[in-house]
Amino acid sequence: MDLASARAASAAYPGLVEHPFPGCYVCGPQRTDGLRIFPGRLPDGRTAAPVRAPRQVVPATVWAALDCPGGWAVIGAGRPYVLGRIAARIEALPRPDDECVVTGAVIGTEGRKAFVHTSLYAPDGHPLGHARATWIAV
Repeated sequence: MDLASARAASAAYPGLVEHPFPGCYVCGPQRTDGLRIFPGRLPDGRTAAPVRAPRQVVPATVWAALDCPGGWAVIGAGRPYVLGRIAARIEALPRPDDECVVTGAVIGTEGRKAFVHTSLYAPDGHPLGHARATWIAV
């Protein structure tokens, strides 16, 4: 996933218009102190967004970046989801101020549950980490 495509998808982030949790640290538009990851939909149904690594990068930063982009792959207008469970594998931390790309994809659904996969990529496209999560419709 290239940065230009992630930026284009992010420009259409639906959470800027309607967000079930606008104060979310990861994707909330009201959190100026948050990660401000705004995943938008790609033509193939996945989500993508650029994410700038903070000056102090810790593993929790990567875990956070791998959270919401998967959720936005399933969240629809009037149909909020919350994270139920997440398991991640971190290969490497981004360097401070790196502009990375994060993607999300739905891999299946079962009733109110949605199973998603997220990936975080370094500026050179090298994978930094990935996660699988279960999101639950409220």
